[in-house]
Amino acid sequence: MAKFVVFTTFTSQDLRARHRPEHRVHLRKLVDEGALLLAGPFEDETSGGMMIFEAESAEAVSAMVNADPFTTEGVFASIEIRPFTQVVP
Repeated sequence: MAKFVVFTTFTSQDLRARHRPEHRVHLRKLVDEGALLLAGPFEDETSGGMMIFEAESAEAVSAMVNADPFTTEGVFASIEIRPFTQVVP
């Protein structure tokens, strides 16, 4: 399994607030499955956020992110998936 960092930006705070409950349900499911290690917005809470996944491939991460209500409802303006090499715990 490899680790991946996902950077996102938001389109609209109104859309974000409207779809946050179902987004969090989706994230909780991914945590329960062991795929999502952590997630959250950047400190300013308006520009975007970050998620760290453990998965077989970037394509698997992309499928999980594409199923997120923040993606399907147009909350994410951009999504960048980058492989990550963990050196220390």
